[in-house]
This record gives sequence, structure tokens and C-alpha cells, in this order.
Amino acid sequence: MHGSIRNELESLLEGTANPGHVKQHLTSCGECAGELAAMRDQNDLLRSWKAREEVEPVAGFYARVMQRIEERARESSIWAVFVYSPIGKRFALASLSVALLLGSYVVAQEKLDGHLMADSVVADTQVHYDAPMDGDQAQQRDAVLQNFAAHPDAK
Repeated sequence: MHGSIRNELESLLEGTANPGHVKQHLTSCGECAGELAAMRDQNDLLRSWKAREEVEPVAGFYARVMQRIEERARESSIWAVFVYSPIGKRFALASLSVALLLGSYVVAQEKLDGHLMADSVVADTQVHYDAPMDGDQAQQRDAVLQNFAAHPDAK
């Protein structure tokens, strides 16, 4: 019974609940009556904190808040070290230089080895037919040996 009454206490405070059976329960149950009194005290406290008139922020408030957010985001970013510090810019430039040197070295080595200018083979034009692997274990073994012997790369 307490659960259904506790669910209706907020509605009773708002004035939207049917107070008949709730008030009857509250007269006989001190626990629920105490909870309702605590809820009324909290409600009164919250209403006392409410501003008497609508408070508007001063002009430029939102712009200053957004500016501070952007400044903090810039300061806390890991990329801020590279973008906004001279040491970070030097480090980024040195890394780029090393990457270019290594890339040019790899390209030069590939040209010397002949891999860069060689004609590439897309597919082998010879088609090889493998014997089917049916039958018992001895027939399958013979088929594997026949495939190995007849394979073009085996010669």
C-alpha cells in the first residue's frame, strides 16, 4: 500500500491527484505523512531560492563563454603542442624531412633492383587441370602425386 501512495504524493503536492484515499492513508500512516511533510519542506525551500524576476545575462556573455571554451580547447589539445609551439613546428618539419628522405631512398632502391620498371605479370596463361580427389585413401594419394608430377612449376 505504501508504494502506491508514495507514487501519488507528488501529484498530491501539485494538486492533480484524488486526495480522498491518499489523505485517509496519511492520517493512519506516520511514515507516509512524514515523507509528505519532507517533500513540502523541500518544495518550499526550492521556491524560496527562485529569483523574483527574470535575470538576463549582460551583453556579450555568450560570446565570452564561447571564446573561453575555444581557448581551453586549443590549450588542451595534443595538436596544440605542434601548432602553437616553435619546438613542435621544428619537430614536424624534421619528421617531414625524414619521411621524404626515406621515401626517395626506397624509390631509388626499387629502381636499381628493377622492380619499379619491370613488366608485371597479372595472370599466368597456362591452365592446369588437377585430377579429382575421389575414392579411397590410396586413390587420393595417387591423385595428389599425379597432380604434383603434372604441375607446370614442378619441372
